Amino acid sequence: MFERIGATAIANQAILKCTIAGFPLTVENVILFVGDFVDPTIGACANIVEMIGMAIEEVIDCRDVIGRTAETET
Repeated sequence: MFERIGATAIANQAILKCTIAGFPLTVENVILFVGDFVDPTIGACANIVEMIGMAIEEVIDCRDVIGRTAETET
C-alpha cells in the first residue's frame, strides 16, 4: 500500500515537472522526469518504477477524461 502511495506521489511530481518544463503531457515525457526522484538503474527500485509508470498512465487517463467531460459540458 505504501509503495502505491509513494509511486503516485512521485508520478504527480514528475507530471508537475514535465508540465512546468513545457513538455507535452505524455507518459513517455513524464517518465523522463522520474529519474529526478528514483534511480531506475538500481535493481531494488524496479518494482517502484513499474508502479510509477502505472500511476502516470492513470493520472494522464484521468486528466483526459476530465478534459473531454469539460468539453462536452460547454
